[in-house]
Amino acid sequence: MEETGGTQKSLTDPESRLMLSNGKMDVCYNVQTAVDAKHKLVIEFDVTNNANDMNQITPMAEKIKDILEVEQIAVTADKGYASASDIAAAVQAGVEPHIAGTDYDICIPAEDGEQAAVTSHTNGKSVYVKDRNIVICPMGKILYPGFYKKSKGEAVFHNTQACKTCECRCTVEDRGLRHHVVMAESDFKNEYNDQELTVKQVNVKPDKETYAQRKSICEHPFGTIKRSMDGSYCLTKGKKKTTGEFALIFLAYNLKRVINILGAKNIIEKIADIA
Repeated sequence: MEETGGTQKSLTDPESRLMLSNGKMDVCYNVQTAVDAKHKLVIEFDVTNNANDMNQITPMAEKIKDILEVEQIAVTADKGYASASDIAAAVQAGVEPHIAGTDYDICIPAEDGEQAAVTSHTNGKSVYVKDRNIVICPMGKILYPGFYKKSKGEAVFHNTQACKTCECRCTVEDRGLRHHVVMAESDFKNEYNDQELTVKQVNVKPDKETYAQRKSICEHPFGTIKRSMDGSYCLTKGKKKTTGEFALIFLAYNLKRVINILGAKNIIEKIADIA
């Protein structure tokens, strides 16, 4: 664990982790799903051993865009997904986020003609831009990689000079705003890229009507699988085997949904036409 920077190791299944599940701690996996709003079909899924849902929106949204062959999609999720950096990356990727616990301004890299001066912000959040290894503060200033805090497992980004001359005092500390990014020590580096960077400010706030559909969209399949299909626990060990197990579970669920939507006879006729 000291060599890898890990904080835990399961002796039952080395790839599983201790997580909060149904109000109690359990050794398990975190299964992510993307479900379409119209038919409640599981479009894509992923099995992870991350104990929380942070930074899961953008990777899943990009997969969905490729599967559906669309440029823009809207997503809704609970407050466990409310990572400002992940939401910022999602917005850049053509995603319209409706995430619980969000109601703030962020600054993100802008395309030509989109940049605009930032004069103030409402409940601003800083965002980490991974491909440039910088942090953009709520006022559009760049925070650079400073040092790594091994005790916390975090990289610290700051720009004292920019904070001293900034119109908006986001912190009372003389050293300026410091943004902490959780990462492995091996991933921390001092190199960064701030060349030709312009920013724009966007407001992140969920539409109430869109968010209200969340439970009936993404919670519906999990409830059916756990209760009606006896899929509340895994029968296999290891991430690869568990992923295969859930692939079969979601396939069975989707088949049941399609039968309910189209009818068995209609499906058989369509399959015969294809054959």
